[in-house]
Amino acid sequence: MEARRRNISELQLWPHQHSAIASAQAYFESNTKKGCLIHMPTGTGKTGVIAVLASLRARSAPVLVVCPSAALVEQLDSQLATGFWEKIAAHESWKPDAVYQLLPSNAATLVATITRDANRSTIVVSTIQALQQIHVGGEGYAELRALIGTIVFDEGHREPAPMWADVVRSFDVPTVLFSATPFRNDLKIFNVDDGHIHFLSFSQAVNARLIRDVRIDSRNIPLDKQAFAREMVGIRDELIRNRHFSPDNKMIIRAGSEEDVVELFQAFTEVLAGRAEGVLAIHHNFDSTGVPGMYPAVPRQLVNRPEKFLIHQYMLIEGIDDPTCTMLALYEPFSNTRMLVQQIGRLTRQPGAIGNDVSNAYVVVRAGDGVEDLWDSFLAYDRACVENGGKPPIRNDAQVLNNLVEALPRSDYVAGKFRDRIDLESTEWLDDLRFPRSALIYELDDPSLDMATLQSNISAALDADDRFEQATGPANGGQFRYHVSLRLETSPFLSEYLFQTASLQVTIYVICGRRLFFYDSAGLWIDEIEGIGARVDPKALRSLLPAADGNVVSFISVKNTDLGPLAVRSRSLMARSLERSGVFMGEHLNVVTRAMGRVSDARRTVGFSNARVRDSERQGCTADEYAQWCASINGELDTAAPSAPILSRFATPTDTPSDPTPANILVDMLELIGEFRTSEGRDVEITTENLCVDVVSDNDPKALAPFCFELVIDRSKVAVWISWHPKKRKYWLVSPALSKIKSKDNDKISLTKRLNRAQPFRIITTDMQHVYVNGSFYALDLDLSDPRGAAALVLDLVTPLKNLERVISEKGAIRGGSLPTWPKNSLFRFIDDALARGRGDPALGPAFPALVCDDLGTEVGDFLGVDDGAETPRVVFVAAKWKSGDAGVSASAFYDVCAQGVKNIAYLKSDATPLPGAKRKYDDDWKLSTGKGRNKLTNTIARRRAGPGSAAFRTMLERMRSMPTTSRELWLVCAGGMLSKKALEQEFRASRPKAHVLQFYHLVVSAFTACQSVGVELKIFCLE
Repeated sequence: MEARRRNISELQLWPHQHSAIASAQAYFESNTKKGCLIHMPTGTGKTGVIAVLASLRARSAPVLVVCPSAALVEQLDSQLATGFWEKIAAHESWKPDAVYQLLPSNAATLVATITRDANRSTIVVSTIQALQQIHVGGEGYAELRALIGTIVFDEGHREPAPMWADVVRSFDVPTVLFSATPFRNDLKIFNVDDGHIHFLSFSQAVNARLIRDVRIDSRNIPLDKQAFAREMVGIRDELIRNRHFSPDNKMIIRAGSEEDVVELFQAFTEVLAGRAEGVLAIHHNFDSTGVPGMYPAVPRQLVNRPEKFLIHQYMLIEGIDDPTCTMLALYEPFSNTRMLVQQIGRLTRQPGAIGNDVSNAYVVVRAGDGVEDLWDSFLAYDRACVENGGKPPIRNDAQVLNNLVEALPRSDYVAGKFRDRIDLESTEWLDDLRFPRSALIYELDDPSLDMATLQSNISAALDADDRFEQATGPANGGQFRYHVSLRLETSPFLSEYLFQTASLQVTIYVICGRRLFFYDSAGLWIDEIEGIGARVDPKALRSLLPAADGNVVSFISVKNTDLGPLAVRSRSLMARSLERSGVFMGEHLNVVTRAMGRVSDARRTVGFSNARVRDSERQGCTADEYAQWCASINGELDTAAPSAPILSRFATPTDTPSDPTPANILVDMLELIGEFRTSEGRDVEITTENLCVDVVSDNDPKALAPFCFELVIDRSKVAVWISWHPKKRKYWLVSPALSKIKSKDNDKISLTKRLNRAQPFRIITTDMQHVYVNGSFYALDLDLSDPRGAAALVLDLVTPLKNLERVISEKGAIRGGSLPTWPKNSLFRFIDDALARGRGDPALGPAFPALVCDDLGTEVGDFLGVDDGAETPRVVFVAAKWKSGDAGVSASAFYDVCAQGVKNIAYLKSDATPLPGAKRKYDDDWKLSTGKGRNKLTNTIARRRAGPGSAAFRTMLERMRSMPTTSRELWLVCAGGMLSKKALEQEFRASRPKAHVLQFYHLVVSAFTACQSVGVELKIFCLE
């Protein structure tokens, strides 16, 4: 060990660093059992203080330095070993003899090494997660605890409560916590000695020129991302021209979501085209092999990178030390002040020697977002800490719980019985815990996942949810654990003042084979914990409602996979037994999301959409009984008994296919028409006949995703990239063009964002065996080649017309003038000849004595016909569509005519409201024009094609449709290249029908179901 006597005064430290070190040394001499808190704002030399204290204390016993992330471990390792000492030109004697990283995998080996080299000054650096795993696992922990003489906890504001209570305290050594933010996110434990707090305020650090001050620029920032990017680039340019910053300074852009990160990256990329500055985007969901410039983690040596615009959501809030980051633009504000302060802390670091005058950090915020008020509230808190003697007001959550208990009477009559007050110092009350028989069920990604690791991660998740962990059990053995935690919630009725309600929450989980059963009374989210896989799929969960004597299903909630405009999106049914009373039209298009019934002697609820099972008719159970119940449910899943017959009537959910590559997509835009606007403020025109398209590979290195398709928006083709996100289990769309289209109600919602959130599309995968609808996969177990099978319904609805091949346009050429009917060889002429004059194709049946053209304006159909003299009276709505090309099967074009017809069948209901439009509409002419000015030509044709005038026709139609004997029909007439029955039959006979044919099948079934739901008959006419 170095024999040279070292003196702190010889080190090139700033006075505030010497002061912090002196405070810590006074703490070490006090022998208090509590911790010491040192607060130093980011950039004021906290790492140097840690290095000096660790070096001094390591002379007598190894020092353990704990921090919250692996990235910080690497930084500290480098700085503690050589980096800091070389920076201040310290004598070699200050450097420790060894700096080690502690991992669960090397704990035993590291303990042996330190023990062997007992005469060396040693510093051990570890994450809190690694230390807790070692503590729970047991191997090497006791030996490590015996070696460590001091603990330094970096980033104390991130300290997890269970770690502090169960791990750090168990070392029973002096502990120093360092924090850059002297406040917590509601429930962070700081068990420190009030007499040993060293506090350097933000304002003191600014006044001493240790860090930059901050300027908040509140302005009317555009919501349009392209305009936002232009303005931020302009602001940076101006700050550099004014010499406020140098050209190497960077601007951090904070986005509100992953999608915003992507769209802002695209916008900045376009704005910076041809410039040298560059942009990078960071989000943990990005693919490391994906688009250049988009990273799943903060790139190493960020300070040396050339990009000057750094876009993120949360990943640049802490852990980066780049003094060239001096500007911040908040496209979306933070949800709390702590994050804002941490983010601004990235901007305040001195670029050179501290003590020099430097320009203020620059923060651009949107006026009205309240960011200035949040920052001012932090500055007020900072002043309050100074006025409090340099001690931040610290709340001890354990004390809150104890005080709450102490306020209760020792005994009271509550809820029908006498109850004694709980004694938290005892463990007897743990035997009183009762848990509901309820669990979320997960598959385990890692079959070797052990309880120690899982318990550590659950504790960290509870901490992240701001819950103070009071107890855990059982301490050793068993494949289950439980946690008892305190949760404090701020009253929703107060906007500024503090009033919190306390509740005791329970968490329990059991590992059964390859499954995890998990329950948390406050809804803790654990889906992203390492080793935990997906939730058990709905198909497997069906066996939890098995077919057996005495078992009944009495409640189901279903979600419709039909994308039709009139489709009921979801419904719930309840009866004593739904086996007979729960039938409704279109069941096969609905998927069961939740079901309840009696299984054996229990009332069981199964949530298929969230993989939750609950047996609710019994009293709460002990932890051991809960573990036994989970094992029983796991056995039922393994047995996979046949499910209740009623479940087989609904759509069959399936696992994510091994290859989710999209082959074809149908985007449901009908509900979005009229809801979005262009950047110029006009309504977006969505071409509905191009919404069912094939998806193709895009191998361009600059492609925004592996696959691409095109939509027609505003009469122009728009590229949309699509990828499958395994973590989210959903398809994700990226499109710079669609991102520029904004919701009329909220400028922050782009068309891309709406589509990604709602997932209103149906995707056929390349294996042609799976369909993805509204966020879930279903099996395409259709045998369309059997004419008596699934294809029969569709083929029976389709009637070929012999003369339809002569039609070469929809409404004919515009010649100008008043015409008796539509031009020859047009689809409208074809229909008019058949239905008004009775000399057209006889397959359409007898002519209508009353017929009008309802096309254009507030139409419910292209033609409306009423026949009140037939043996079976008829009311018919006709939707007609022609598309150029060879006759085949066009799902995209059929979607257009199908949508036109189905969206108006409500007017065919027997109790429907009157037809829309002016009462005299059918007495006027139908007009279609082309050209402008002198070149304008207009075809004018009488709307009344047969029968009475407009008012009388309306009265007749409304009277006839209300009569129970009337046949109410919707006709879809498909001409040109839209549909040929012969082509359809050929496509159905194929061993693997094409993706667009499967889309066509679903469209027809959806339309048929919608018609049947209101008692309307569907007929489809097409080419032979």
